[in-house]
This record gives sequence, structure tokens and C-alpha cells, in this order.
Amino acid sequence: MSTQPSMFRTPQGQARYFAAYDATMALWPVPVESFDVPTRCGPTHLHVCGAKDAPPLVLLHGAAISSTMWYPNVGELSRAYRVYALDTIGDKGKSVCTRSLTTPLDFVDWLREVFTALRFERAHIAGLSYGGFLALNVALLAPERVMKLVLLAPAASLLPLEPVDFGSLDVTLRIFARHDVHNSPVIQQLILETDFQGDYQVYPPVYTDDELRQVKSPTLLMVGEDEIIYDPRAALARAASLIPNIQTQLIPGAGHALTLDRPELVNARLLEFLEQAR
Repeated sequence: MSTQPSMFRTPQGQARYFAAYDATMALWPVPVESFDVPTRCGPTHLHVCGAKDAPPLVLLHGAAISSTMWYPNVGELSRAYRVYALDTIGDKGKSVCTRSLTTPLDFVDWLREVFTALRFERAHIAGLSYGGFLALNVALLAPERVMKLVLLAPAASLLPLEPVDFGSLDVTLRIFARHDVHNSPVIQQLILETDFQGDYQVYPPVYTDDELRQVKSPTLLMVGEDEIIYDPRAALARAASLIPNIQTQLIPGAGHALTLDRPELVNARLLEFLEQAR
């Protein structure tokens, strides 16, 4: 019997999930190195691609979908950047949480340790949904770690979330309405029933005006025009009025899963932003 820690209650549940995870990873269009780095919260699993001497770009995924979700984006992004796609500790994926993270600062400390293990002090950071909250959280609590910040439909952060059940199949299907659910490995990975035992102990806050004014990093905010978690235009307007050095983009033909809905547009706009002089 294995004594290795696991985020799943049974070996069978882990095997089912890892098979779905690996099926999505097979969609990545570029060679990738996958490995774990140690942290005090447990081993963090990540995927790395791009030239070793390129500037670092850290990608933080949405809740429950894991780092595999970046397959439509990493091909373009890794042409100019060393891309590090992390499985968020405590969330679904291949990272193993051995010590609970209960405050926003815990996530900052976790990322500090990941950066140290990867041997860089600063990076560009991009995050979708819950990953967008985590990216903004780092920019506020550890600004010295962030070169440029990309927020993709960040969960809460800018506006209160609509009162919907984000764990329900109905809402998942609404988020991925533009996709063939049955033939999409990443969506099958998301909706697969497993005995995963992680939980979310840090709920994304709505940051105050004063907090948003403290964001020092050059920032790009992209939100889909058909976003369902809050009013997309109101979110863009609030951010534009408060975050000092920000660019905003409403993505046509996209909902909450904008990196999957309109990857070409999102990739082009993200790269344009990163390549601009500060």
C-alpha cells in the first residue's frame, strides 16, 4: 500500500482523475517538462515550456480545472517566454497539499517558495478566474515579485460574484456553452466525478478602492463580453478608474472561459501587452 500523500481518498479516484488530466495534457502543442517542486505546503506540480533564457511567465489556472487548461495558449506564449503553468496547491491537479492555506498571505508565501525553487525572484503573472484573484493577491501583498500582471476574468476581486452555484453542472455547461462538452478533454476533466478531498478556504474578496489603487504593476485586464460571474463592463470600468497603470479589453465572442473561447485574440493581446515598454 502506498504511503505517498494524495489529494484523493482512493487510488481508483486518483487514477480516474490523472487519466483525464493526462488526456488534456496531450493537447499541449509544444514540448513540455513536467515535475514537482517542494514547498512547506506540499509538492507543487507544474509544466514548463519555452526557452530557458526567456523571461518567466507564471500561469495560474481557474478553480478545479488545473494547469492543463492552458493548452490553447502555451504555444504562442512560449515563443517569447519561459512559461510555468502551476497546479494550484489545494486545488484539483497533481499538486499535493499537506498544510492548509487559510489566508491570502499563505498563497503569497507558497508562490514565493515556488519562485525560489525555480530560481527566479520576479515574473510576469497571468491568472484566470480564481487564478486571477491569486495573481492580483500577489501584486498587492508582494509587488516586488511581479513584473507585469495579467488578469483574466478574476474571480470576485473587482465586483461581487453573481449568486450562482459555481460547483453545479448547469453553471459549468453555461461557462463552456461554446464548446462540445463531450469531446473536450479539459471539460471532461473538470466535470469528472472523483473522490478529491481538497477544499477552498480562501474565498476571493472584492478589493476596496484603496486596495486597488495600490497595485503597482503594469496591468492588463481582459473580460469576455458574455461573462456570467459579474457585469463585464462594470468590472472593466471599476478597474480602469482605480488601478493606476492598467489596460482593459472586452473580449467579443467570449464568456468566462475566454482563454478557451477566443485563444487567438487573448494570446495576441497578452503578448502585445507584455512586449510593450514599461
